[in-house]
Amino acid sequence: MRSPLPDELATITTWPRLKRYRYFFEEAIRTNHIWTLYKNRWARTETNGYHTFPLWPSEAFATICAIEEWHQYKPIQFTVEIVLTEVIPMLDNSLLFPSIFQTPTDSGSVINTQLLKDELLQLM
Repeated sequence: MRSPLPDELATITTWPRLKRYRYFFEEAIRTNHIWTLYKNRWARTETNGYHTFPLWPSEAFATICAIEEWHQYKPIQFTVEIVLTEVIPMLDNSLLFPSIFQTPTDSGSVINTQLLKDELLQLM
């Protein structure tokens, strides 16, 4: 599994939100991994009134978002299966919405857990 190179990271993070959204799901299925941040608790944020749980398509993208209040957080990897069977139920129980592919300057796409599940299963 190859991580994006620095030039690719810089380019991809400037893509429009919808393009990053599609890239997230393609990469998740291609690599069988989804990333978030953790330090004694999961990274969370609030976006447009929603309590969100950020998800990224690679460790590199999660790492570049480990800034400000998350500066000591570390990337944590899930398999797609773990997201489907454990993370989505945890999000539902916690009333958290997935935030797909945030960047340091954009909050990403906030979706519901059913859409996260549907998108992943559709591409499998």
